Amino acid sequence: MIKKKKVCKNCKTEQFIWKAGLCKSCSSILNPPKKISYKSAKQKIKDIEKKERTKKLHEWFLELFDKHCLQDGFGKYVICFETGKKLYEQYYKFNTSIYHHVLEKSKYPQFEFEEWNIIFLSPEVHNQVHTDINKTLKVKQKTLELNEYRIQIS
Repeated sequence: MIKKKKVCKNCKTEQFIWKAGLCKSCSSILNPPKKISYKSAKQKIKDIEKKERTKKLHEWFLELFDKHCLQDGFGKYVICFETGKKLYEQYYKFNTSIYHHVLEKSKYPQFEFEEWNIIFLSPEVHNQVHTDINKTLKVKQKTLELNEYRIQIS
């Protein structure tokens, strides 16, 4: 079977016709493929719950910042637990990477909203904690202490 080129209805060029009188490129532009829905109804509900919990967590972080902040001539700040560096409100308050759950919220969701489980870390130190906690001695010690505490209250 020999295919013949025909004139595309959209771009008016002579090409092989793909679908409905359109060439392949015009057909895919005018009739884009439909996205396949991979999420079940149960997963959609979980996603909504996670979104709401995350929003609530971020609001709580802002309250914690206000509760624990100090002030100097440059403005309000909190102190990095590991380095002692001042984390100023204008740069860090809305940056969620400065709030660290000592006992991971994925392993211990019951402690997610416990104030004693949160410490302030600079973003660089926070990244280092999740890369290699052995390089952040104060955070490692705090984690060991809270693990001991968790065992005692269990």
